[in-house]
Amino acid sequence: NDREGLETRHDETYNFRFKPNTGSALQLLQKSEDDPGEAFHVVDGSTFLIDDGYHPCCVMPGYQMYYFTILGGAAQRGLSPYFQPTHAGQLETIPGMKSMWSKFK
Repeated sequence: NDREGLETRHDETYNFRFKPNTGSALQLLQKSEDDPGEAFHVVDGSTFLIDDGYHPCCVMPGYQMYYFTILGGAAQRGLSPYFQPTHAGQLETIPGMKSMWSKFK
């Protein structure tokens, strides 16, 4: 969704990698904050196209996860990320996240 002044509209493509490559994760695709959405098992090399909604992911304990992201939008404009209000407090708990996020405003 395009939240005027809060978020820009981009489709996103994620390609996942794990260390070691036997790792895995869960990708949640959630269309609205009140809907639990769908969960998908992600393995090394998995690719997702995300065109709407919230899309948090989590890695299984004991593995490192990296995902390469490609953004494509209908118009050329800056990126304004939007954090789901329920989890916005995470900006305070992840080192460097709040600083990185503030640079996009």
